[in-house]
Amino acid sequence: MKMSFAGRFTFFALIGFALGVIIGVLVTATITTFVISDGTLYLCVPEFTAFVGGNLLTAFVIQAVVSGIYGAAVMGISAVYWIEEWSLLRATVTHFSVTMVSYYLTGFFLRWFSVENVGEWIVMFFICVAIYSIIWFSNYLSYKAQIDEINKELQIWKQATGGV
Repeated sequence: MKMSFAGRFTFFALIGFALGVIIGVLVTATITTFVISDGTLYLCVPEFTAFVGGNLLTAFVIQAVVSGIYGAAVMGISAVYWIEEWSLLRATVTHFSVTMVSYYLTGFFLRWFSVENVGEWIVMFFICVAIYSIIWFSNYLSYKAQIDEINKELQIWKQATGGV
């Protein structure tokens, strides 16, 4: 059974939401706690906690939901890789664009970096490009190995059946 784009998008988005919540909370807490380095565990960026009125629980819940939405967007849009009419370049540019726009909107809202500091934007862009490239290339090599294995098995099958 072939899954539609909407079905695949929804399936991936649901997985992405859960991963986004987990990764968003862990990464934010780890980096914020490390950067501030005063012996306190920070579950949210202090500027975001202040932005939502100083209530840590409210900030944490909002951060978890927004991180989940970011994860849903990034994972959901990966469904473009299954559009057979699209080239790998088109799918990658679309996925990368949605990923980056979603990342910046999430980052600005959650105060991961400031709207005013363009230097932070640039640094974060290059970090994201590096991470995106590593993930993309790893997936590419994995799929290429799988395709090579299938082609090898098809060649063996052709030889065994006389090319039928």
